[in-house]
Amino acid sequence: MHIQNRLPAFSSTPRVSAQKKDNNQPKELDEKNFSWLDLGKGVTGSLIGGAIEGVGIGASSLVRSPQVAFHAVKGLWKSKMLGPVLKATLTPVVITAGLAAPVFAALGGTLFGMFEGFKEGAEKSPLAVPGAALKTVSEFHNKWAGQAVEGVQNLANQEPQSSDQVYEIRLIEAGKGLIAGAAGAAVTGAGVAASSVVNLPGAYLRGNQEIWKSEAALPLKVGGTLLATGAAVVAVPFAAVGGALWGLGSGAYHGYKDGLLPAIGDAAKDVKTFHQSVSEAIQKD
Repeated sequence: MHIQNRLPAFSSTPRVSAQKKDNNQPKELDEKNFSWLDLGKGVTGSLIGGAIEGVGIGASSLVRSPQVAFHAVKGLWKSKMLGPVLKATLTPVVITAGLAAPVFAALGGTLFGMFEGFKEGAEKSPLAVPGAALKTVSEFHNKWAGQAVEGVQNLANQEPQSSDQVYEIRLIEAGKGLIAGAAGAAVTGAGVAASSVVNLPGAYLRGNQEIWKSEAALPLKVGGTLLATGAAVVAVPFAAVGGALWGLGSGAYHGYKDGLLPAIGDAAKDVKTFHQSVSEAIQKD
C-alpha cells in the first residue's frame, strides 16, 4: 500500500500560516482585555487626532465656507425660482452663516478627531493617527464641502415650470425676516448654550455611570471617562454655535412668514424642545 507524502489534515502548519496572516491585520479594540498600554496609546492618539482634525477641518472650513457662501449667493441671484426681494433677504443670512461655519466645523472636528484618534491609537499605534486624521480632513475638504458647492449650483440651475413656482416676498416681510433671523440666532444660541450648561453635569455623570457599570477592562473605563471629559469641555461652545446657526435660518424663515414676535416664540420653543429632549435622554433607563 502506497502512502502519499503529504501533511495530515490535523497538521498545525496551516494554522501557523493563518496566525501570521492575522497578525498582519490591525488589532480590534478588545473591551475586556484592554491594557494600560492600550490606554496610553489611545489617549495619545486622541490628543493627536483632536488637534489635527480640529485645526485641519477648521482651516479647511476657512477656505471652503467662503466658497460655499460665494456660490450660494451667486446661485441665489442667478436662480429664476426666487424673486429679487427674497434674494436680497437671503444674502446676508447666507453670509452670516458662512462666517460662523468655521467655528462650528473646528469644534466638531475636534470632537470627532478625539474619538477617532483614541480608537486608531489604541487599535494600532499613535503613529497611525496622523494619517487617519489627515484622511478625514481631506474627505471633509474635497468631498463633503465640495458636494455642498455642487448642491448649491444645482439648485441655482433649476428652472420654474410656471410663474407660480417663483417665490417672492414683500419688502416689509424681508425686514421682518432679517430682524427675526438675528433675534432667532441670539435666542437659540444663548438658550441652547444655557441648556447645555444645565444638562452637562447630569449627562457627564450618567455617561460615566454607564461606563463604570460596563464589563470593560479598568483601563478602558478610565479612557472612556477621559474622552467624556474632553467632550464635555467642547460641548457647550459647539452647542451654542450650532444653536445660533439653526436660529438664524429658522428665525429668518418664520420671521417673514409669520412675523417677528411669533418667530421669537418659535425660537424659544426650539430651545425648550432641545432642553426636554436632552433631559429625557439623560433620565432614560
